[in-house]
Amino acid sequence: MSKQLQDALDYAGSSIITLSCIVSGLASQLKATQGTEAIQAAQDYALEVAKVYPSATGVAPDVKAITQFFSGHK
Repeated sequence: MSKQLQDALDYAGSSIITLSCIVSGLASQLKATQGTEAIQAAQDYALEVAKVYPSATGVAPDVKAITQFFSGHK
């Protein structure tokens, strides 16, 4: 694997982890301030967005991962 490709993969991985941390913090605050009903509403919205999100060939939102994420924050 070339160094350039490895650097790109490392950057993408770091970006995904960073976004996960940010979103987890937001979900935690949402639950603390508005309860599990707000988490459910956020999940419902995320799943609706996933249904209509434009996707490239072979790349699409992972509905199972979205569901698991929100289930872990209820």
